[in-house]
Amino acid sequence: MSRIKKKRTSPKPIFLDVPRRSEKLADPDSYESRKRRNLEQKKKSKSKSVYEKAREAEKAKESGQPQRNTPLAEKIRRLKKAEEARQKTSDEE
Repeated sequence: MSRIKKKRTSPKPIFLDVPRRSEKLADPDSYESRKRRNLEQKKKSKSKSVYEKAREAEKAKESGQPQRNTPLAEKIRRLKKAEEARQKTSDEE
């Protein structure tokens, strides 16, 4: 035999005046809008195009910052030197 919980009923339904999500996003100080803004900033800082990365590398090279000494960096430098050597030989012929 199961027991049924008593329901509290009121003659008038209670309507909470809660702002919609779009209204929350419109307010610059709300939690929702701050959360969305932070997510956008995080995405912007993470993703850089290949062009931007190459430009930063050139600027670092010009400014005299030390190069990275990792295996991947060494491999990339080796491949670039090989590619430049191939281009020079093809230009000479």
